[in-house]
Amino acid sequence: MNKIVEAVKERREIETKDLFSVVNDFCLTRLAVKTSDGDNIVSMQVNKCEEYENEYEFSQTCIGFDGVAYHLKKDDIISAEGEYNTDADTLYITCKLKNSLTVYFMIINVSGSENRTDKYDEMDVYQLNDFLEDVLHEKNEYYCVFTRITDVFGFDLKMRNCIRTYVNTLDDSDWKLHISDDFTSFEVPVTDDSINEIYVKDNA
Repeated sequence: MNKIVEAVKERREIETKDLFSVVNDFCLTRLAVKTSDGDNIVSMQVNKCEEYENEYEFSQTCIGFDGVAYHLKKDDIISAEGEYNTDADTLYITCKLKNSLTVYFMIINVSGSENRTDKYDEMDVYQLNDFLEDVLHEKNEYYCVFTRITDVFGFDLKMRNCIRTYVNTLDDSDWKLHISDDFTSFEVPVTDDSINEIYVKDNA
């Protein structure tokens, strides 16, 4: 399990910057800014935290809008604490601010949504399309015998003997990753690499 999450579980004292850095270790975190009455001011998904001299910047990669970010001034922070709920497998971070606002972070499915992309090489959807076309037409040494699709919310689909796995490009504006066997078919929307992140291992 993630070392920051372990430290939270053991109720150890954690520096604010380390607590916030856990956002980088998971695929998805929900950030919400609320008033003292519990009213939402901002709510967004984030997976990236960058620390600067005077602030923290939280943003989400692959949304196509580089300017969408939440900036948290260091001088505005009163306290930041983490709490792990074992039953829900969820990490909560509560950050109280001087202006009576509170910033909440929630990471669900902690044990299954760690970001492990550092072990892979990134490819774009066009490279994926070319690779799967070569698989389909037996032009490379690969054969698709098993496909698994998971997301950070706990969805987990496993399909065997997926001999028809390719990128459906019939609609130029709406490409889909098509996966099918003799009984079942499943399609996942894909688009250019400013929206999707696609990773591959050299040996897998």
